[in-house]
Order: sequence, then structure tokens, then C-alpha cells
Amino acid sequence: YMIVNNNEKQNLVFVSSANSFTGSFFERFDKITRYWNLGEVNEELARDNKRLLEQLPNVRFNETIDTILIVDSLYQQQYEYIPALVVNNSVNRYNNYLTLNRGNKHGITSNSGVINGSGIVGIVQKTSTNYAAVMSILHRSTKISAKLKKGDYFGSLTWKGENAQEMNLEAIPKHAEVEIGDTITTSGFSSMFPKGLMIGVVESADLVNGSNFYDIKIKLSCDMNNISHVFIVTNLMREEQETLEAVTENNE
Repeated sequence: YMIVNNNEKQNLVFVSSANSFTGSFFERFDKITRYWNLGEVNEELARDNKRLLEQLPNVRFNETIDTILIVDSLYQQQYEYIPALVVNNSVNRYNNYLTLNRGNKHGITSNSGVINGSGIVGIVQKTSTNYAAVMSILHRSTKISAKLKKGDYFGSLTWKGENAQEMNLEAIPKHAEVEIGDTITTSGFSSMFPKGLMIGVVESADLVNGSNFYDIKIKLSCDMNNISHVFIVTNLMREEQETLEAVTENNE
């Protein structure tokens, strides 16, 4: 128990292996639970779809019906959103994970972003045939590029392991104008999340003596304690982007 909980590599191996054995059990249990909450589940899905469509312009639906495609203004397909159910979730550890009922047979790959209608949820780490292990945003290794919507200043979203409803935004310079309630979104600087996805709002912003950056706490828009339906984000241009960036870095 101590080895798994205090060593990142062993923890991920354990989570990935456990998902293959326990994923089916959790899915059966989840189906029973959802049966008794069908009304609430349908309302949640409707709200999620509405928020997703409002947040992400240029939306059209794939012929497969259960997949949403996000395209740019030139109608070039870039993002594919695959719906999935959360069959296991943790929020009370230093390093939290989720299990989704979609795997590599559904086209899911590692390093894909995971969101719901309220905000970002995590990043796919490992997949089996039918399941995916997702590193929750409530994880000490989380480092997601995020920005102030008002001024476009960007930094890194991190979690200190304290509160499941709060995260920190680091590296925002002290000359930026930051106010309580300011909106925080994804910056679009990573290949996992498109630009402009809701993350949360500024809960507090303090200037630390001797530092050139704010100490900012973010109240998450997504309630990580109450997640049942998510979308797995596949950037269809990720390989091209990452290859170009790697070549550029190697030439410096």
C-alpha cells in the first residue's frame, strides 16, 4: 500500500493493471446506479451538451452519431470528442485517477484530454481494450497550460493536494491585472486541450514579497466529486504539431 501510494511509477502501473480487472465490475455497478437515476442522468447530459456546444463554436456531428467533431473556420476537422462514462473516480488522495469505459478499441490513446460540460477533468494515461485510466486534474503531477481570459496572461495549472474544488495558477506576472472572479480557461498551447475551455474563476490572488508572480487560487467550474459523463478529446493534428515542435527544439 505504501509503495503504491508514494511512488508515481508503481502507482500508475497498479492503476492500469487494476483497471483491466476491476473496470468491468465498476461498470456493472455504475449501470445499476444509473438505472435508478435515469431522469437526473438525462438532465445532466442535456446540460453538458448545451454547455459544450456553447463553449465550442463551429460544431458539426459525425455520421457515427455518438461522436462530435470540432472544426475550424475552413471546415478542417481538428478535434474529435468521444463520449464516455466514468466507472470509477477518486478525489481524496494526493494522486487521483478516474476509469472510463472506453479503451483502445474505441480509438482512445494516451495523452488525450478529458472534459465534461463544466470544464476539464484530466488526461488519459493508459488504455486497455475497453477501459482508460485517466490522471485526474486532482493529481500532484498536473501541469496544464491555462490563461486569464481577460488579459491572455498564461501560466500553469497545478494542484497542491489540499482541496478537491481548488487548484493553483502559477507564473502569472505581478504586472498583470487579476481580480476575484476573473475567468480562467485553457490556453490552447498544448496539443491535449483546445483553446478556451472553461477551468474556473479566480478565488484569491495575492502578491508574495520577493516574488515576481501572483499566488492565485482557482475555484474549479467542474465538480470533481460529481462526474458521470465525460468527453475524451482527440486532436487529429497532434502528431503533426508535436513533430514540428520537436524538430524546432532540436534545431535550436
